[in-house]
Amino acid sequence: MARELAKYATSLTFQDLPPDVIHQTERVVLDTLGCAIGGYASESSQGIQEYIKEAAYPEEATIFGSGLRTSCLNTALANGAMVRYLDYNDTAFILQGEIYRTGYHPSEVIPAILALAERQHLSGSDVITAIVMGYDLSLSFLEGVVGPGMEKKGWNGDSRGAYIMPLIAGKMLGLNENQMENAVGISGSCHAVLGILDTPAEEYTMTKNIRFPMMAYSGILAAMLAQKGFTGPTTIIEGHDGFVETIMGGEYDLSKIVPRKGKFAIRETCIKSIIADFSSHGHLTATLNLVKENDIKPEDVAEVRITTSKRCAEHTGDPVKKYPKNKETADHSSYYLTAIAIIDRQIGPDQFSPEKFQDPKVRALIDKVILQGDPNLDKVRPAGISEITTRQGKKYQCQVDFPRGHARNPMTDEEIMGKFKNMASKYMSDRRMREIIDTVFELDKLDDVGKLNRLVVFEQS
Repeated sequence: MARELAKYATSLTFQDLPPDVIHQTERVVLDTLGCAIGGYASESSQGIQEYIKEAAYPEEATIFGSGLRTSCLNTALANGAMVRYLDYNDTAFILQGEIYRTGYHPSEVIPAILALAERQHLSGSDVITAIVMGYDLSLSFLEGVVGPGMEKKGWNGDSRGAYIMPLIAGKMLGLNENQMENAVGISGSCHAVLGILDTPAEEYTMTKNIRFPMMAYSGILAAMLAQKGFTGPTTIIEGHDGFVETIMGGEYDLSKIVPRKGKFAIRETCIKSIIADFSSHGHLTATLNLVKENDIKPEDVAEVRITTSKRCAEHTGDPVKKYPKNKETADHSSYYLTAIAIIDRQIGPDQFSPEKFQDPKVRALIDKVILQGDPNLDKVRPAGISEITTRQGKKYQCQVDFPRGHARNPMTDEEIMGKFKNMASKYMSDRRMREIIDTVFELDKLDDVGKLNRLVVFEQS
């Protein structure tokens, strides 16, 4: 199977991509860069950069914000952690029939691709091709999952990075099929993500932000080793004690793992309009609509009854997440997010701070939230219903099936630019933001992507 994946990777070219796919790729690149800037000041980002400063590495690529130059491996890790921190980057999900299978963040391939592309002095068209391939490989790899799913087996879907990133990196490095096959074996046999980093029963930690970046790191490293003749188990996916047998317990459809040419998963990605686990976007958007349209004050709320999918109720409604203590847990707490939606009437980067987590007003509203899962809403993910009852006895109800940013209710280019500016304006001039936006929307014409990476460095005052 690794050889079949390698054949797909070597065969895809920029000429295979329709104009709408190229444009959509540029849209998600801008969104991803905005999310990286939004996560720059986080403790996880700063901690990784402090580690990098203490060691000597070749100056191959640029860390966003600081402009620190380091290896492409470290850059992939640092920029990847920034992108993931806010939980604001795009998302996709897989349904099998009417059953929710899994959700994931396909744009997490982008920081690693940009880092390696800068090292290799690749063009914008090379980067676009690699990103499209990353989206397709992410979808097909997870579509092969059958039975209870990876999360129910104790693993996280970001484990896919150990298998798809060697292929992406291999293409960017010019590896042949044999080398790519070995790269997949090297990375896949040594790396996987445990479910404890995204389980309903545990409080989240900073390591949530580097689940995929660590897999990307290993994938690039494996491709570099394979380029030097290093070998790995080429039957890592289907072989004895390989991925299918050990991690999946035999429950995997190998016929799905190679992407179908022309499908282009990037067309169906959902670009987030609010910061929250995507399964909660329906009911949170409904709550935001109610408080804005009816001018509902926090002090007037007697009860908030939320109806959402069973998966959302389980994933964001576990008792351990009811009163979050950190950002990583707060963006997966429907209780906290509902309270914040009522108080602040928005859910953006400024809605997550230790002060808000401890605010008595927020905690008082959390105690008024009732969360229940309805299996019927699993068929229309991320649909949700919010019903607010006031102290005056009035009831307001709203249902949202496809919140803004969903593939069936997509954000406009202008909205994506606005989202980018909202995060970047704290650090950049209007002129620099416009330069980045213009460069991204002409990415297919850029001769060296390093020029873009160096633009995403904060100007000195």
